[in-house]
Amino acid sequence: MNFKIVLADKNNAEHRRAIQKLWDNNLHYIGAGRYEWLYFNNPAGETITCLAVTEDGEIVGMASAMRRDFYLHGKCYTACVAIDFAIDSEYRVFGPALQLQRTLAEQAWEQDVDFLMGFPNLASQGILKRVGYTSIGESIRFTQVIRTYSKLIPRLNDRRLPVWLAGPLSAVLDVVLSVEHLVRRSRGSTTVGTSLGQMRDQWQQLWRSNRDSRIFQGKHDADYIEWRYVNCPYQDYQLFCLHDGEQNLVAFLVFSIREKVVLIDDFRYLDEAWLSTLFRRFWKAMRPGGNVAVNMGLLVSREMKEKLVCCGFTTRPSKRWGGVLSNPDRVIEWEQVLGSGEWYITDGEIDL
Repeated sequence: MNFKIVLADKNNAEHRRAIQKLWDNNLHYIGAGRYEWLYFNNPAGETITCLAVTEDGEIVGMASAMRRDFYLHGKCYTACVAIDFAIDSEYRVFGPALQLQRTLAEQAWEQDVDFLMGFPNLASQGILKRVGYTSIGESIRFTQVIRTYSKLIPRLNDRRLPVWLAGPLSAVLDVVLSVEHLVRRSRGSTTVGTSLGQMRDQWQQLWRSNRDSRIFQGKHDADYIEWRYVNCPYQDYQLFCLHDGEQNLVAFLVFSIREKVVLIDDFRYLDEAWLSTLFRRFWKAMRPGGNVAVNMGLLVSREMKEKLVCCGFTTRPSKRWGGVLSNPDRVIEWEQVLGSGEWYITDGEIDL
């Protein structure tokens, strides 16, 4: 079957209905209000979307690229993150998948994008590789246990020991964790909120300090934080902020809580001296609510992984990887860019 690939028109009601239908049929995590928020309100620019149309005029597939700026040594790279790759089930074999992704890349190059970045699931990895994406690393899950009871039960079962032992054992282990976090607590004060409030200038100052660093990173200015997390229409995020003795913002993380598991969606820090303090203060703040663990997923350099392990995280690999596809008219030395030290890309920048 032949397919025509067209650029989605935001003013075309048929295109909008087709996108919503593709989401409903194929991407079951889509929340209310996502279309306007993600496709048109992004401060980096409007999302690029390509649609696959059959000979009968039916729209059966889509692929999008969300605008995202990246920085290295103060230089801005205009980029896009590949998102919302959806094809109706009957067209996934010998269908428009490859054609969609190739056309999406061509549209991005026409709009002066420096590179595309993709984080495909297992079903999409082969397609992105055929388009030309080059892997820059695997996603890794980081975990810190802050209450041990639920973790002890399966281990006791494996050893055929009485489950009631989990109670007294967890009480002792939780005290050890609490004392460890208290002993290692460093300087600074913390706040938790759901908006930037009167600290907007401090968020901007932290970003300006980070922007010129040697680390490859996505833009994290106040406009981005406000759009991505504060104004997200379908997820409630909280902001955990670390301040120095003069109440300047020196680090932050964005988190949400699901079934007593704390998910870190994003974090940034002024310099390495604040990294361990940020996480240890956060773990201590999360324990009184009965939360059992802190999890986060990162596409991460070897150097940054080692630093996070030193902070106390344990790691396990995931089945996802990150890849880049460069504009053929641009020269980007990725080995040099990614050799820039402790770079990382968070789940919050990938999963929208």
